[in-house]
Parts: sequence; C-alpha cells; structure tokens
Amino acid sequence: MRPTLEVYVNGDDALLRWGVDELDDRCLGFAAQRRRNGGEPAWLDNFAPPGPADHQRAAFERSDVAHFRCFTWTDHTVDTGDTVSYRVMPVMSDAPAPREDLASDWSPPRTLRAAGAGSDYAAYFNRGFVMSQFVSRYLDARFPGVPREDALRRLKDELTTDLENRMRRNLAGQLRTAILELLKRTARGQGHVYAALFELGDTELVDRLAALGRRAHVVLSNGSVQKRAGETTAQARTRDENADARAQLVAAGVDVETTNRFTAPGALAHDKFLVIASAAGRARTVWTGSTNWTTTGLCTQLNNGLLVSDPEVAAAYLEQWHALRAAGSGHPQTLTTANDTPTDLGPNAPGAVRASVHFTRAHRHVDLAALDEIVTSARHGVLFLMFMPGGKGLLATVRRLAAERPDLLVRGVVSELPKGRADEHTGATTALRVALFGAAPAAAPVEHEEDVVQPEGLEHPAAGWAVETTRKQFQGSVGHAIIHSKALVVDAFSDDPTVVTGSHNFSLSASEENDENFVVVRGDRALAEAYAVNIQSAWRHYAGRAAGVHRDLFGIDYLRALLADQRREEPFWRRAPVAVPA
Repeated sequence: MRPTLEVYVNGDDALLRWGVDELDDRCLGFAAQRRRNGGEPAWLDNFAPPGPADHQRAAFERSDVAHFRCFTWTDHTVDTGDTVSYRVMPVMSDAPAPREDLASDWSPPRTLRAAGAGSDYAAYFNRGFVMSQFVSRYLDARFPGVPREDALRRLKDELTTDLENRMRRNLAGQLRTAILELLKRTARGQGHVYAALFELGDTELVDRLAALGRRAHVVLSNGSVQKRAGETTAQARTRDENADARAQLVAAGVDVETTNRFTAPGALAHDKFLVIASAAGRARTVWTGSTNWTTTGLCTQLNNGLLVSDPEVAAAYLEQWHALRAAGSGHPQTLTTANDTPTDLGPNAPGAVRASVHFTRAHRHVDLAALDEIVTSARHGVLFLMFMPGGKGLLATVRRLAAERPDLLVRGVVSELPKGRADEHTGATTALRVALFGAAPAAAPVEHEEDVVQPEGLEHPAAGWAVETTRKQFQGSVGHAIIHSKALVVDAFSDDPTVVTGSHNFSLSASEENDENFVVVRGDRALAEAYAVNIQSAWRHYAGRAAGVHRDLFGIDYLRALLADQRREEPFWRRAPVAVPA
C-alpha cells in the first residue's frame, strides 16, 4: 500500500493529496515529511483532534506521532518563495514508527509564487479565518477573562489602529503586502492610479493613496447607506460612509469628487479595482478581486486579489473608470448599454491564455448568462467561494449542476444562504450553520444529512481545543461578511481551465442594480491551481467543523470511506499533460 502523492501550490499554501491502491487493515493513518528550500526532511505537524490519548491534547504534534487520518492536507506554514517537496508514509498498528519502506516518492519540487512563469495574472489571498483555533487561542491569551464578544471588538480595534500588530499582518497576509507594494512602486515612478472603490477606510491604504496626491484619481462611493426612519432616498444619499477617507484624500490633493457615485441606498457602487497608468494615461496593470479597502476587508473576511499585467485588460478597466466618473451619481442608459458587451481579449483558441472583462449593471442578465455558461460547461468540476449570491443567481445554477451531474466535483463555501436559516432546513435532520457544498458527491454510497452548511466555529470546548467564535458572535462584534471572496474555478487541472473573480456577488442584484466587475481568465493553469488551492483549503476549514461526513464510522472503515471519496474526486484533480513545443 505505497501511497501516491500530488502537491498543488499557490503563493501562500501547499495542498497535499494522496491515495493508495488498497488499505491494509493495520493502517492507522499517515505521516508526512517536507523538504523546504533544499533542507533536511522534517515532519509536518498535525493538529491532533481532541480525545483521551496523550497525543490528543489539541496541540500541534509531529505527524509521525499524531498521524493524519485523511488523504488531503494543506500546509499553511510555508511562505512565498519557498521551494518544497513532500512524501507521505503509512503508520501501522504493529509498528512503532511510520513505514518508510512504504513511503511515497518525494514529490517534484514546487515553488510558491503568486503567478505562473510568464503569466500576466498574479493571485493573492489573505488568511481571514477568525473562526479558527489560531485566532481563538490568540484572543484567550491577549484578552484573558474577557467575554468573546468584547474580545472580538477589541481585536477589531487593534487591527484598525495598530498597523504593526502581528495579528493584523498575519490575517491580511499577501493581500495587504501586494496592495501596499503596488502603491509604493507607483509612488516611486511617474505613473497615475485610477481607483473605483466601494469602501475605503484602512489607514495604511488611505495613507498610500493620499501620498500620491494629484497622481491619484478616485471614484469613491458612499458605501452601503440605509434609509433612516422618515428619511427619503434622496436625503439618505447625502450621507457618506467614506467621509473620513474622502476628506483625507481631498486634503492631500487627490482627484476625488465630494459626491461622485453616491448611489446608496438602492444600487451600490460596488467596484474595488485600481488601474495603474502612465503619466500620459496609458493603462498598464489593474488590481481587481473581492477585497474592499478596509481593515475588515484585509483581515477579518476571506478575500482575494488579482493583479493583471496585461495592458489590454487594464485598458478595459480604465475605460470603465472614466465612464463611472462621467456618470456622476446616476446610471445612464448609455452606461448600461456599454456594459452589455464584455471585452474579449487574447487568442480565441482553447488552451491559450485569454480573458473577458464584464461590467454591470447590464440588460437581460447577460453577465449571469455568461457565468451560467461557464459553470454548465464543466467537464470535471466546479470550485467556488460566494458571499451573498441570492436564490436566483449563479448559486441556483450550481445547485442544478450538482443534482444533474453527480459525476462532477461541485464544492464550495457560501457566506450566507439566500433565505438564511430557512435554507438550511432541506431535510428533517438538517442542523448545520455553514453554506458548504460538496461534502461528498451526490452519488456517494454513504448517505449524508447535509449538502449545504454556512461558516461556523466550534462553540463547545473539547479536550484542549479552544472555544471558537460562532457565527452570531462574529456578526455581532466584527462584521457581516465571513466569506467575502467571489471566486469560481472550472476544470482547474484540465488543458483549458477557467477562473472568475471580481466584485460581482454572482447575484441578481449585482446584475440588475450595482456597479460591478468580474474578469474571466481561460487557459492559465497556474492561476487556476492557485484559486483551487485557496478554495479547497477554505472548504476543508469549515468542513472540519461541520458534523457530518462518515461520523458513524471508525478505524479502518472511516479511512476506507474517505479513500472512496478521494477516488471519486480524481477526474477533477488529475493534471492534464502539458504540451511541449516541438
């Protein structure tokens, strides 16, 4: 039972997936080793589940002692620029140590990068898992004896005001450093930035924009203002949730209007993109993705950012920026009509890297139709993260696909279901709190009570595990969004994968009402791998907190059931051969 191992990477994590032809009855699990930057092999740590045994103290233990009872693991302890290789080996009940004679081959070395070699697309992710053992233990140590809701509020205050806070840097991860470096690099040269932002409030980001002075051009919305009792929509739209940041930019000489894109309540000016252009106004690069320019966007929500170094893609975004600036706080028909036609770029050939850029609002739901076509074209599977997709947007298409094509891997996390708790009650035994798709394919022989769950932490202590932040505590003390990323990957390891990301919530309101954007990138296999690793890791984080998969099985029967699940996923994760030029 020698394992076979595949390793997938992005700029921040390495995902291990392994399997065996047959499981020996004596197998207790697996140990894993890593070589990092040419160093000596070292055991990966496992966070042992709680239990009565000495090794189950809910602390990190080497996996040769606390072995992995699974067939996939994300290594979060590696960093951008690391070159890593791994191997796994079974642990047997009749042997004192992992069976090195049955070890897998060492995986080929992989280097963690934000972009593939020669690619114009670089993906960046944060680590916004507030519902986690790591953050819970930090809260207990930082604010001993403080009720969880108060501790969360204090954490949020520190993340906002203490720019050197280690937890701020850890949670914000690559997103923060990538945006700051982009602005810093622009400030050193002669270029200009053109930003269309829904929310702007993080001190570091506001300061970096302000430092550009007249070389920064900003279309800044009034946020998500809601009407007060007795207030008209027109009255409500005079209020500005970004007032402090706007005042700072104005004082610094930034080109930002005092009332431009004041569209809320009602429609939201929901974009979060920034174009870097030459002094002559020629677009060079564009930053897009799901991240609002706030401390919560950086730190306490799961988000992504995409840096595109293709001048044609950047030009499409710059054209939209000028259209939004010209529209003021209205939405003329000329803007909607222009949004009806996406900008298609790159060679129209399967396997070649090419993109289409989409903006809304648009007529006849052409944006949702494009997304539906992408999802329904899946040959191997769909991975996704969604915030609030609603019941009639892309989520409905994903659900139909999962029901009609049980052979596909359809997996993802949704921050909030269209009907809240009502959506969770799909069966008599439904009781989970996370919008989690794909615990196992619909055709799996083992029945599952849940298809769909929403992000939730563990609120009951077990052994040495820390009590985690619950959904209710998070929303009452930190904010509304848990999963804020909007990301979709189709056939990630095929010869022609597709990645979608942007501000668009994949919802009907995003199509009909808001300023939104998303970019579709086809044929970039490194980019698809990066997003697949990020989505799979988020899914596993919440799947591990959802009571459920194979919970009535133990010992070797549990491992065999997991192995059967793993085998059903193989068509999605199997890498297509890379064509070698003649």
